[in-house]
Amino acid sequence: MIDADLVVIGAGPVGAALAMLLARSGRRVTLLDRATFPRDKACGEGLLPSGVRVLRDLGLDLAQLGFPALRGVRYRSAGGRSAAAPFRNGCGRGVRRVTLDAVLAERAAATPGVHFHPGCPLVAIARDRRGIEVRTGLGSLWARALVGADGLRSTTARLLGRARPPRGPARYGVVGHLACDRMPPEVVVTLLGEVEVYTAPTGRDELLVALLGSRKALFPDGGVLDRFRAVVERAHPELAGAPLRSRLRGAGPFRVRARPVAGEGVFLAGDAAGFTDPLTGDGIAAGLAQAEVLAGLLAPERLDLADPRQLARAALRYRSWWGRQWRRRRLLAGLALRLGRSTALAHRALDGLARRPESLTALLEVDDGGRALTSLGPRDWAALVGL
Repeated sequence: MIDADLVVIGAGPVGAALAMLLARSGRRVTLLDRATFPRDKACGEGLLPSGVRVLRDLGLDLAQLGFPALRGVRYRSAGGRSAAAPFRNGCGRGVRRVTLDAVLAERAAATPGVHFHPGCPLVAIARDRRGIEVRTGLGSLWARALVGADGLRSTTARLLGRARPPRGPARYGVVGHLACDRMPPEVVVTLLGEVEVYTAPTGRDELLVALLGSRKALFPDGGVLDRFRAVVERAHPELAGAPLRSRLRGAGPFRVRARPVAGEGVFLAGDAAGFTDPLTGDGIAAGLAQAEVLAGLLAPERLDLADPRQLARAALRYRSWWGRQWRRRRLLAGLALRLGRSTALAHRALDGLARRPESLTALLEVDDGGRALTSLGPRDWAALVGL
């Protein structure tokens, strides 16, 4: 007996949004998460304009929820150089995950066609000609297809043998929230060589602060809190002594990817499909774009879930689209990391982009998926190398 058309594993922003989109198209969806809500999570918490649009289309008013506007991004170096540019296609939002995830999970649970089960861990996945059996801590159910949106350490990807180990030098993040009464309406990234400091307002008087770097740079012999305070004060002297509003949380290592991201009736989305690096701040928005594309490919008018050939074609289309998105994200993340590791390159890039902020705006639009990488012209690349 088929209990649902689709099972979505993971009720974070990507999974909850996807469940709502699928149900609105007429699908019967079961949404599972091992956590109960509200729950907090280490995250950059900067939502780019494209992600704001997806949630707005779902009826979520982020301003009404008290999430502050993000008008653009500023990159800085320890030497005082700086380059900033606004978002041209609307504003982003600083989104506190403990609040956002709880609201989205509640909205998904209230959506006709969605059955939500929190506190329900995934245990095993089995397939046969009838469909997919999803075995959980609360029992088993059958579905025509499955979507894994269960994060960086995806249980779905691991159980299917699709998880791949991190590639390249391992990088980690330490995230906390500080009280702050002067909130710049932008994401600020400070390049310190061995560490990057990423800040974004997430409330009326609350600032997210994330430190990104190697294990050695973030977790020296001293205490993590002392290191966090010292690096934050170096990047932002004005935050010295600011009260800590949340406990410090860690994440990483980054740069993981699942292979394949779709096939045999199973699709992966969000960080479960692949994660580059949080330095570019595109993670939540990229995942919401994946949810939107998947919902379109899996809609009843596009696909008979009982037909394996149609499912295979949908998987092929998703892999192709996702691959293009991944290559763009990976290139931009690699570029940002290369600049961050070299003081000389960072200074040249910041000087060039400060002289030509429209090039930085164009890069932000590429990062947000609003324009193709090939749309960047010679003057944009010249600005990036300081010419």
